[in-house]
Amino acid sequence: MVIAVHGLMESAACLEAAAPHWNSRGWVVLALDLRGHGSSPRWSEQDLEQHPGDVMVSDILEVLRSDKLHGLASLPALYYGHSAGGSVAAALAASMLERTPAGFHPAGVLLEDPFWRLPVTPLQDRSVAETAYAHLVDVQSRTPAERAEIRRREWPNWNDAEIRRSCKAQEDCDPQLVLNGNVIPTTPWPDLVAELTASGIPTLIITGTVRTGITTQHQQIARAAGAAVEVFDGASHFVRRDMEEKFMQTATRFFADTLAEKDRQPARPVAMAVMAPPDLISKLISPPAMSKLNRLADLRGQVFEDFSTPEAQAALAETEVLITGWGCPKIDADVLAAAPKLRAIIHAGGAIGGNILPIPAGRNIVGSNAGEANGRPVAEYTLAMILLANKQTFESMRVYRERRAPIDREQEFPGAGNYLKTVGLVGASRIGRHVAKLLQPFELEVVVYDPYLEETEAEVLGVKLLPLRTLLAQCDIVSLHVPVTQETTAMIGASELALLKDGATLINTARGEILDQSALETELVRGRINAILDVAVPDVLPPTHPFYELPNVVLTPHIAGSMGTELLRMGDHVVSEMERYVNGQPFAYPEELS
Repeated sequence: MVIAVHGLMESAACLEAAAPHWNSRGWVVLALDLRGHGSSPRWSEQDLEQHPGDVMVSDILEVLRSDKLHGLASLPALYYGHSAGGSVAAALAASMLERTPAGFHPAGVLLEDPFWRLPVTPLQDRSVAETAYAHLVDVQSRTPAERAEIRRREWPNWNDAEIRRSCKAQEDCDPQLVLNGNVIPTTPWPDLVAELTASGIPTLIITGTVRTGITTQHQQIARAAGAAVEVFDGASHFVRRDMEEKFMQTATRFFADTLAEKDRQPARPVAMAVMAPPDLISKLISPPAMSKLNRLADLRGQVFEDFSTPEAQAALAETEVLITGWGCPKIDADVLAAAPKLRAIIHAGGAIGGNILPIPAGRNIVGSNAGEANGRPVAEYTLAMILLANKQTFESMRVYRERRAPIDREQEFPGAGNYLKTVGLVGASRIGRHVAKLLQPFELEVVVYDPYLEETEAEVLGVKLLPLRTLLAQCDIVSLHVPVTQETTAMIGASELALLKDGATLINTARGEILDQSALETELVRGRINAILDVAVPDVLPPTHPFYELPNVVLTPHIAGSMGTELLRMGDHVVSEMERYVNGQPFAYPEELS
């Protein structure tokens, strides 16, 4: 199917020339006329003059959702012609990309002269500008009847409404703008072109050398975004007798090429998204990323919160790839039995393992998690806290707030600073290793305790291996990065805490169970050490807990992991791993599902 969106007379003429050729190839043409006239008018002349972009977008989306189009697996080609105004065209195109119903996946986008309202510098071709200027001055000197007659000779197929609108545009146009090559700066087309190409949609721009005379600028903007540019031949802005034929040939070739490429692409696997709340997916996956995901996979239904509903069961029966996130129910034997075609699970979170039963014998299901993406904010949080703690930032804030007077920094905080301090990392986990890498640019000594880390690996990380008790006794900062296991539960107890130097800071972004919290409370109440805690037991402490009030405790509400914009990194992980799966490549971040 070719969806043709047009709103100016030239684009309508182009479409009329191209449609028979497209029909002969078996392409269905759905023409959406944005003009306020014609056999099936959608807007009044007043609406058209006001450029009601939202109304136009809603109307087109209504057509795309109609029963006649329901069930189409793909949209082989998508064409945007001129609209009634550059800003409307931009709004239309952007909204179509973000809001087109599931099942429509453009193989290619063709933009006809999208830059005509772009603010430009003086024309490259002065002769074109002077010709257009002279013509416009001459036309404006004529009577309304004479102007209409000139337009009828130039465009014999136009109806009276088109002639009136064209004459009105000529009457309102400032000839000096034409001579200088400057036009109305209302259209964000460069951003739109960049978004299209960033989404991986083949994009062709057909432009004229004579409309504004900025062919060089057209090409620079378009090619910087990755789009191809085809230039029409023509003698002036007002006379382009070869336009229809040139357009038909160029557009047909472009669509044929994009369709051939689409045919060579792998089949789209059926996918299903399960997480809670359902709107979490909009926080994880940006509109451009969702557009790409929909091109890679056939995402069925809405976002599900559980597997038990009839709709979820029907989707499971066809699902090849399961996309899961926080709040996904347990993937138990019943779920696996209901998903006989399931081949992969891509998790937008730390790990799948704790949420899935052992895979039955004979089932081959591969997994990927976003632990790497989710771990980066934790490492960044840890880095920030290490630097601030060494600088005694939190203590100086408290003192300054209390005194509200000048502070003698050297007298009050003689040990503050990050130069030549020692930082200890307990655990060379994925996050622990990332923290070590982030610390490399600083003049800090970094030591690590991890019984599973080899000396050669420690050298690569730029760290020194130490026994746990030695590390605790030597470090100014100790940061915990181990998972909760039987071995690590309460691994930092009273005797370990007693080894910490006076004034040392303990950072915990791992799990509260790693610490003997009662012993930690005793040490902190004494005021001998400091703590930065993003986790505790329970995760949300009771309102009367002393950690809320102790001056030597920085307590944050489990914010070290992905939040806000950082969630989008995990969504990008999902899309990237889906692309690898579709292309037959192993996951970049696999998780063994036993």
